[in-house]
Amino acid sequence: MLLSPTLLALIPQEPVPTPTPTPEPQDTALPAEIVTAIRSEAPATQTESSVTVLEREDLERTGERSLPRMIQKAAVGGVFVQETNMGGGAPILRGVIGERVLIVVDGVRLNDSTTRLGPNQSLNTIDPAIVERVEIVRGPAAVLYGSDAIGGAILIWTKRRLPHDGEKSIQYGVDTTYMTANEGARGSAWTSWSGERDALYVEGSLEEWNELESADEEQDFTGYHSNAFFSSYARELDRYRMLRLSVRLHRDFDVPRTDRLVKGYGQTQPSNSVFNFSLQEQEAYFAELVDTERRPWADQMQTRLFVKRYHEKREIRATGSNTLREENDEVLGYGFGVDFRKELGADHSLVYGVDFDRDEVTSTRFDTNVVTQVKTENNGSFADNSHFSTLGVFAQDEIRSFRPFDVSIGVRYSHSEFGFTPFNPANPHEDGDFDALAGSIAVARDLGERWRVTGTVSHAFRAPHLESLANNATIFGGTELANPDLEPETALTGELALDYRDALWTGGVAVYHTGISDAIGRVLIDVGNPGTLGDETYLRENVGSVAIHGAEARLARRFDDDSPWGAEGTLTFTRGRQYDDTVNQITGEKTYNDVPARRIPPLFGSLALTYDALDAGSGLAWGRFEMIAADEQDDLNPDDLADPRINPDGTAGWAVFNVDVGGSLSSYVDGASWSFGLHNLLDQQYRIHGSGLDAPGIGAVLTLSWQG
Repeated sequence: MLLSPTLLALIPQEPVPTPTPTPEPQDTALPAEIVTAIRSEAPATQTESSVTVLEREDLERTGERSLPRMIQKAAVGGVFVQETNMGGGAPILRGVIGERVLIVVDGVRLNDSTTRLGPNQSLNTIDPAIVERVEIVRGPAAVLYGSDAIGGAILIWTKRRLPHDGEKSIQYGVDTTYMTANEGARGSAWTSWSGERDALYVEGSLEEWNELESADEEQDFTGYHSNAFFSSYARELDRYRMLRLSVRLHRDFDVPRTDRLVKGYGQTQPSNSVFNFSLQEQEAYFAELVDTERRPWADQMQTRLFVKRYHEKREIRATGSNTLREENDEVLGYGFGVDFRKELGADHSLVYGVDFDRDEVTSTRFDTNVVTQVKTENNGSFADNSHFSTLGVFAQDEIRSFRPFDVSIGVRYSHSEFGFTPFNPANPHEDGDFDALAGSIAVARDLGERWRVTGTVSHAFRAPHLESLANNATIFGGTELANPDLEPETALTGELALDYRDALWTGGVAVYHTGISDAIGRVLIDVGNPGTLGDETYLRENVGSVAIHGAEARLARRFDDDSPWGAEGTLTFTRGRQYDDTVNQITGEKTYNDVPARRIPPLFGSLALTYDALDAGSGLAWGRFEMIAADEQDDLNPDDLADPRINPDGTAGWAVFNVDVGGSLSSYVDGASWSFGLHNLLDQQYRIHGSGLDAPGIGAVLTLSWQG
């Protein structure tokens, strides 16, 4: 087995619905290797209905191509993934997308100040081969993680090995996957070593994805290729302290933006003849010190330092234009975080800490006339000398003195600053700052032995980032201009969750309402040529409010205590409205007032029959037959109606059937395993709502793995 028991202890465990009171901490400190990530220790008020934990095996069993698609399929409910292209994959949590969903890797924010407000490719820049665990938190998580976590957070932990883990000192392995839907493949090779005080894990990956086949046809402008490298080193410094260092690098090459290169809804021709992400490169360098020596101010402490860099190159040429744009953006990020945990007697568990991060952005653009081959320099996407920094302090107290109620109260204060040299040379410098508060209170209690109810009220925020403050962007409707005078979005959410668990059944339902104030959108300031579509100019602005409500339900049953068979189902419902009294210059009407919110997913859910052999080492160890379905979505925002990715008559409903099985090959080759999947068995032609390409048609997936 790749991971040791001590490593599994280091990774946060599945939240328990009815935790027992925490005893007084003892004088003898615990060894460093058994400490979980402090911010991820589930308080008693955390509900199973709003949190999904996915282990490495859950992700691998999906047979999917990318981490976003793996998460959507493994979570089976509550996560909806939009794909503008195959190199993307933006998760939607509780009706919001992009900057309103926070992604965290090993405690460090993947979101940066250039993360797009709409669909983006951030999650796809994490190599699925290096992921050990994913936790999906639906609902605001701003107290512990800060800005952007309005719809929720996706928390990712990477693979690692620890000293003296009880396994073989040297391990190694290979994993290969082949998919017929795009005649593509992924391969990875890894090795690890564990000694008395040191441990090392190293992995490299290659991916090659060709044009994607839908049920009807091969889709042009979809394929790309990638490579990745990852390494993690752990050193036990003494009885109380463990140091971990890691390096992560992922590169995507020649990723076409599919929706711009094919004729979309309402278009007579594609928007662009060239739109290519020639490079999407994500790299990160991370150091973490875990300290369990008990002190007056903390029983546990975790300190992390990081440096990260995102590099994106784009080649863009509009249809009918002689100008080829070569755009280059680099984001250098660095920062630190310190988390503390302290047991204040038998009735209080206090988590508190401080975090800081800073981004520095370099952006260039060169325009080449394809006829004359004359190249000229132009303004980059982001203004010169763009930088953004945030300092936050937080505290969360779990209170157990109000029996039979468990209570959690949290608060965060954040201060952000930004600056840049404006595109307009008349203004030598632009800077500003924001202050924001987040808070939450949750109350839970048992209703007998099997039921548990939890109520939560939380206040979250999203600070405007450089993407809105200092970035002029090309959008499907024309040009969108930066606005340095924006204010933070704020969100107030109320949630009620009911969980059930017994020996055979587990289930639950969560209902919620989120109101987003000062929502950042766009205002039309120049209509351009009335006879031409796509030359309008917009200004980013705080444009009103958005109200989103929904419900998430799940139910699972194991057929018997000693049965390998089970069944499960999920259902997710989301609706939203936008309120904005801005008057449209063209129509004279309030276009966005009391209209459906943008990019709201349809009603979707799943039903599955599952098999998990009582002998995990058997030739057929597991299996899953499932139906995943979505209803029609015709409740469209005006921007949805104008989006070439979305049918203005509504996105049709669909239902697909998949079967996945797998097991051990050790009777033939020691340490070998296999999995096989047939996806979209009925070859259904369909599109995920809001996506820029059709979903895969019928396809087979074969994965072979070996470790020694």
